Amino acid sequence: MPDPTDEPNVLLVVLDSVRARNCSLYGYERETTPFLRSFADRATVYTQARAPSNWSLPSHVSLFTGLETHEHRVTVHDRLRPGNTVFDALEDGGYETGLFTENGFVAAHDVGLNEAFGTVRTVPEAYDDRYDTTSSNPGPDGFYYVDAFVSWLDDRDGPWAACVNLMDAHRPFEPRAEFDRWGDGRAREIQHSLPVRWEWAFHGGERSFEELDALESLYDGGIRQDDAIVQELIGTLERRGSFSETLVVICGDHGDGFGERGLLPGEPRAVSHIVPMSESLLHVPLVVSAPGQTDPRRIDRPAALTAFPEVALGRVDRSCGFAADTVYATKQPVTGELRERFERACDRVEPYTATSRAVYVADPERPGSVEKWYRWGLTATACRIPEAGAVELGPAIDPGAVDTAFGPKAPDSTGGPATLDADEIREPIEGDGVSEATREQLSALGYY
Repeated sequence: MPDPTDEPNVLLVVLDSVRARNCSLYGYERETTPFLRSFADRATVYTQARAPSNWSLPSHVSLFTGLETHEHRVTVHDRLRPGNTVFDALEDGGYETGLFTENGFVAAHDVGLNEAFGTVRTVPEAYDDRYDTTSSNPGPDGFYYVDAFVSWLDDRDGPWAACVNLMDAHRPFEPRAEFDRWGDGRAREIQHSLPVRWEWAFHGGERSFEELDALESLYDGGIRQDDAIVQELIGTLERRGSFSETLVVICGDHGDGFGERGLLPGEPRAVSHIVPMSESLLHVPLVVSAPGQTDPRRIDRPAALTAFPEVALGRVDRSCGFAADTVYATKQPVTGELRERFERACDRVEPYTATSRAVYVADPERPGSVEKWYRWGLTATACRIPEAGAVELGPAIDPGAVDTAFGPKAPDSTGGPATLDADEIREPIEGDGVSEATREQLSALGYY
């Protein structure tokens, strides 16, 4: 009989917008992730994982293809050609594939990420009232997508691979009452008074950055809700006896900003996501349970989410395969309608559209910390990140040194998704590329 760990099931759980610094797994003072803390006793915890970009679309393309964001260069104006993701490869290998999320960029946008899956469950036309727990964001909460995933599992009799993207910590922040442990009436009033796409109210000076502290208290409740949903997911696999046969990868695709200052003079504060490239946007949780793993591991080296295809396909050690010598992160260009909004709200648009790149390497002098070489516009700096939420600013450096680190990657000897060429996997979207239903879904999340 073949060993089930040779071709395990694959479960990718994306905690959309969750940053490491607000997870109690990494020492945050609020108990936002009690389940992940206990789960760490039998899993691999990466303390220095970085998202490949600062918002969902480019990060998910990198997760699914293994290409860095500066390599694939996919934006809202591009379509991913079919057949170029790890889920396509797994399906070709006999796996059944499923996607479960309300994230319109992943499940419905014409970029085509959803085409990698045999089954896609997104915002339904009708659903049970017990999932209807929000007022600003129409549609069910994350518990609905867990139940949809479980229902899908009932019909599987062979290997499967699934992605569950949870938006419970994505704005607008509306956790269920039992998880809303730090928010209060003032926080909810502030959120209710803001447009869903609220960054321009702060960047344009209409609202005080201090109000973001209140929004962060609601955000923490959303992370606590995510944690409970993950607990239900893992519990389901354990009750079915399939947990030991499953690779489980839990990560954030990017973080969120609540007014944190930039590293360089004149750099905008981090407000929500998409534009800034601060650590609050890039330092994300990453917890991995390899098939049959029972012992804890802690990896303090830099870790790249772009390793997911190689890990899922078993081409590297599944318990530690995300560790990397160098990790890259890039802000995709601010184009079209997004740029126009900044032009209307802010005196100068350049601070928000400036080229922004980051490179992470292990700190040779202090084990457990990483060095970050960071470019924003025409300035750059080197700094040290000892842990989530801590930054030790270093000297100014030549921006060209950061660009040099983004040289072409050597071809991967396995011939897998990591070797794909951007011009071969993407093409421009003709026309708008966004249906009215998708636009409505994305608008509820603050993307339009």
